Formats: sequence, structure tokens, C-alpha cells
Amino acid sequence: MGSITTMNKLLIKNGTLLTMGGDRQPRKADLLVADGRIKFIDTAIDRGEHPDVTIDASGMIVLPGLIFGHARLGFSLLRGQTDQILDDAERERTALRLVAGLSPEQVRCSAELGICQSIRSGVTTLFEGGSMRHTDQILQAAHTLGFRLIGGRMLADRTPDWPETLRMSLREQMSDVQALAHEASSSGEGGLLRYGVNTTNPLFCTDECLTQAKAFADAGGYPLKILLTTDKSQVDRMRRESGPQELASLETLGVLGENTFLVNPSFASELEQNVIRKAGARVVVNVTADLKLGRPLSRLPEFVRKGTPVLPGFDSPLYGGRMDAIRELAVLATVFRPQYGPQTMTPEQVLSMVTVDAARALGMDDELGTLEPGKRADIVLVDPGRDAFTQPGAHTNAYCRLVYEASASNIACTIINGNIVYRDGRVIGCDEKALVEQANTELVRILEKA
Repeated sequence: MGSITTMNKLLIKNGTLLTMGGDRQPRKADLLVADGRIKFIDTAIDRGEHPDVTIDASGMIVLPGLIFGHARLGFSLLRGQTDQILDDAERERTALRLVAGLSPEQVRCSAELGICQSIRSGVTTLFEGGSMRHTDQILQAAHTLGFRLIGGRMLADRTPDWPETLRMSLREQMSDVQALAHEASSSGEGGLLRYGVNTTNPLFCTDECLTQAKAFADAGGYPLKILLTTDKSQVDRMRRESGPQELASLETLGVLGENTFLVNPSFASELEQNVIRKAGARVVVNVTADLKLGRPLSRLPEFVRKGTPVLPGFDSPLYGGRMDAIRELAVLATVFRPQYGPQTMTPEQVLSMVTVDAARALGMDDELGTLEPGKRADIVLVDPGRDAFTQPGAHTNAYCRLVYEASASNIACTIINGNIVYRDGRVIGCDEKALVEQANTELVRILEKA
């Protein structure tokens, strides 16, 4: 296992750059990174710059690191454990029972596993959904692996049917949130950790919980993520108990705004879409997980057309499975076409959604999202030539190659904050073989205990 070392200078030569800014035309150029930021982009940067590392990117596509809007890293150990359960309510009960038994060490192992898988698929920034316990282990795993993470504890205080270990008073939860937010802000240079306030859906959160979450987010300048109800039985129950639709209830509480991210808007009506748009809120869609679970697909093209910022996500590994960003791009670009037409969600539009558009939605576009001098050096190198099924590749549109044909195996190098975190099939700073062995051992313990 190697360790992540900070480089003063990194030179990427001979690549095809998709800067995701300007005219969006692919550009053959070199790129120089210095002290964690992009310093120069030019047709030929002289080696007189004396880089610490030079990467020959001939035949490769170089683009900004991918930014994803949702995952539950603390549950990566539990991938696939509810796949055979078809009933939504039973799936939820089983998931809660498994999550309730996780130890701090298991959450840490789980987070490291999920981060490694994200890095391998080109993700450099993730807005993580948090866990009810041991969220500090997720933040520490991201810090150790040099991963850019927005994340924090999951808030839920209307949970009488949840396992006892997951139940805590709102006062205790908010105290935990304050401590974790301080830990994230003290994580060091490079802005790799940023706190994000997370709540589950209003069925499991009191109005007080949601308004306190919103107040804390506003006071600290943190993004607020609210999970929306994702199964029909819960939607029906909510409407029986509270009357108004979910988004109308959130609007009345005053928790919607430009810093609010609404996850899984599968049941949002056209009226509720307009509520979201008028509030300036953002939405996060987990399309592959929706397909797997048979959820209604969110009306993503309609959100985009109406100007609502949209971020793709992975959902929880308990439900969604693979955390493979490249696979997710292909699904995003194709799954809506039978309903909306063949020009829906073009490859360029999809790549924009996970780079410059995502950075703008998160308020990070002054630092991330495009390849340009002064920005943080979060960069992905994709080598389409590694895949025999994508050949020949000459004169093929670079956006189409990435979205329609590439796979995670084509990721040659992932760079975060100017540091190489993945190269030549290996995540730097992690013994992945030992991690996988540990993960399998811990999973057996979890299942035996459950």
C-alpha cells in the first residue's frame, strides 16, 4: 500500500481535454498542476517546468472530476443484502435491522470501500447521505483517502418503530451535528471535507427536526439534503396522516431554498415540480436504483427543461448496488428517451450535469467543475483504448465515447486536489485486497448477529 503524497507539480501531456467550459469543443493540449490547482493549459508545456510527475495522456480523454449528489458510504458493506426482498416495507425493516448493528469499525470499513469504488469510477466529489451512527468514521475515511466529501449525520426523530440503537432525541442528534460540523471544518487544507446537513423524509422527521436542520444549515452556510418518500405505501400513509402533498408540506415549513437538495422526487407532481422550481431548490435523482427497485422514474428531463438544477446519485448500496459513475451516465443518457424522445439528455448534457452544473448547484463552481487555470485540480483521465469493444475510436465524438461506450475499467487516473488517488488499477493509500478481505469478514459477522 502506498501513501498519498502532495506533489508540487504534475504535468499531463498530449491529452484530449474536455474542459466543460467555453465552447465545449475537445482540445488537444497539455495541463500543468501546481500546488493543488490547475496552473496552465497550453498546446505544449515545456518540461522546464520541472514537474514531480509527468503523465502521458496520449489517446486519453481528460475531463474534470465527476461530482455526484448522493450515496450512503456507511452502508457499502451491506450491498446486495436486500436484493431478494420484493416488499418495500419488509426491505426497509431488514435494512434498518442491519444498519442498527454496525460498529464504528464496520462503518469505517464500509466507507473506505465505497470511497475506493467511487474513485475508481472517476468520482472526485460526493454529497454523502450520512448515517444515524458513527458518521465521524465516514468523515475520517474520506480524509485519510484524500477524497472530496460533503456529508454529515442523518437526522430522524419520528422513529418509534426503528431499532433502539438508531433512536436518539433531537437534542442529542443536533449536538452530534455540531461536533461533526466542527470536525469537518478542522480537516485541513484543500477544502476536501465540507459539512452537509441530512434529514430523512417528513414521515420520519417532525416539523421541529426539519426546521432545526434548515436553521443550522443556513447559519453555517451548509447545504441541506432532504430524502423524499420513495415507496407508494409510505406516500399513501403520509397523505392520510398529514393531508397535503410532501412538497407542499415542506414549502409551508419554509425549508425549501437554493441550498436545499431533494433526493428521489419520484412522486413529485407537476404542481410540486413548480413548487421546487419557484423555491430555487435542487433535486438529486438515483436513476439506476429507481430502475432496480421498480420506482417511478423522476421526471428528470422536465426538471432540466424548467431550469431546476439536477444532480445524479447512487442511492444507498443497500438498494442501488454498484457505485459506478460511468455506468450511471449511460443510464441517464438513455433511459428517458422512450418517453421524451431521442434528443433527450444528450451525452454533452449528461457530462455537464456531473461536472460544471453540479459544481454550480453546490456553490463550488469557483473551485470545481471545469478545467481552467486557478481551479482545484480534480481531474479524471479516461483511456477508451483499454476496451476492445470500443474500437475503432478514431473520429468518434469524445462525449459519445465517454457516455455510451466507456466503463469504469477505462478510468486510467483519478486526481483530487492535485494528488493522484488512483492510477494503474490501484487506489493510492489503500490496500484494497486487505480491505475487501476485511469487508467480507465483517459482513459475515453482521449477518450472524442480525
